[in-house]
Amino acid sequence: MKDQVVLITGASGGIGSVMAAQFADADAKVILHYNSQQERATSICAKLKGKGHITVGGDLANPNAIDKIVEQALSAFGRIDVLINNAGTYIEHPIDKINFDEWQSAWNKTINTNLIGPSNLIFKVVKEMIKQGGGKIINISSRGAFRGEPTAPAYGASKSGLNAMGQSLAIALAPHNIFVYTIAPGFVETAMARPYLTGERKEKILNQSPLGRVAKPEEIAKTAVFLASKGTDFLTGCIIDVNGASYLR
Repeated sequence: MKDQVVLITGASGGIGSVMAAQFADADAKVILHYNSQQERATSICAKLKGKGHITVGGDLANPNAIDKIVEQALSAFGRIDVLINNAGTYIEHPIDKINFDEWQSAWNKTINTNLIGPSNLIFKVVKEMIKQGGGKIINISSRGAFRGEPTAPAYGASKSGLNAMGQSLAIALAPHNIFVYTIAPGFVETAMARPYLTGERKEKILNQSPLGRVAKPEEIAKTAVFLASKGTDFLTGCIIDVNGASYLR
């Protein structure tokens, strides 16, 4: 991974910040994307091993912001070797408890952030990867793409779409030496999951896995570093479930 340029979206916390640290430890040059938490992203960036890492800001749901993100990355490094679509949003919108305006709002925000944003970013980055002779794309999906999300159906749909997009692009981009992978975690110890890992729901969630726990961010990050490393080309198109067998019944 030495001197490989890695762009990680949603790197101001959770899984993204741990990925940034692990890629920096592997001697990669890291571009940490944030939406609104600039100060936090800057602080994380300053603590990474090595020098030359940068932060870039922008709302992935805004196509103009995506142009600026890619422009900043290329201005700093001249290339992007690995793109990790990690940023995402989760909004509860139970169909039997909300009105139509709330329903539309949840779907629009979720799909734009979790699916349309990554697709637009991939489009822009792929153009550069083709010029440079190849690259790798890693999409962070969710176990919810397979099990369903009854109180957040847009989230489940967005992650299912991300899975299908990754498989489609793995075929389309293979002739260009660009490889596409998907990681599908279950519950992970992050701020997003914290409300679900406390109180009466905690034991039920922990017991979904025979390991009796949820994933650590480091475990998702290690999988991403592995996929971005040499020797994994033939895994293109894969969906790797990192969820402690919690999807098995």
